[in-house]
Amino acid sequence: MAAARPLYLTDLAYIHHEGFGGLSRDAAPALRRILRSHGLRGARIVEAGCGSGILAKSLVQAGHRVVGIDASPAMIALARKHAPGARFRVASLTATAIPRCDVVVAVGEVITYLPSWRAVQRFIARVHDALPPGGLFLFDFIESGERRTFPPRSRGGADWAIVTRADLSADRRVLTRRMTTFRKLDGAYRQSRETHRVRIYPRARMAEELSRAGFTATLRRSFGACRLLVGDVAVVAERR
Repeated sequence: MAAARPLYLTDLAYIHHEGFGGLSRDAAPALRRILRSHGLRGARIVEAGCGSGILAKSLVQAGHRVVGIDASPAMIALARKHAPGARFRVASLTATAIPRCDVVVAVGEVITYLPSWRAVQRFIARVHDALPPGGLFLFDFIESGERRTFPPRSRGGADWAIVTRADLSADRRVLTRRMTTFRKLDGAYRQSRETHRVRIYPRARMAEELSRAGFTATLRRSFGACRLLVGDVAVVAERR
């Protein structure tokens, strides 16, 4: 079987950090409030799929100790630059060990990038094993692809541009995003392409799996005041 093609290579990682970090920035205050409401101060936090470190930086500034994990070396390089108070490592969430901690965070549809439902189940089990009783697992996932497809559309910044289209599979369980990026370097634009396939899971199925794995979970459309993209579900799960 061929190895999976790496995602978030250098140019897309840069563009994502520059132009698409809004969710992490918006979610940070809400997540900090959730931690405080559970009496967690100075918590040990593992951020799975940490990206460029935007959320990690905010959590460190709030006094938490953060370890970020991401499969993209380019994202981890950005995270080390922008959130030097946290620790980071490159690893795939399909198999990496999760350090013992008080909280695991995976915000930004991270869990939907896992390659199968079985991989999701195994990840949830590893999160459970890393947490103490009362520990928190905060994440989001896609439950519906409705209103998430679109024809090619563009967006750009001072030294970058991206054209993206999104399509839904016939069974409506996989959302495919095809991206062409342009990044200005030394006066010329470099072009690259990436295709991301993310999986869609029914809310009831996710809730049932969390309960089976040993979590008590609340599933909503938002993390506090931070409302997610249409079709996404916010999860606050506490280890029993």
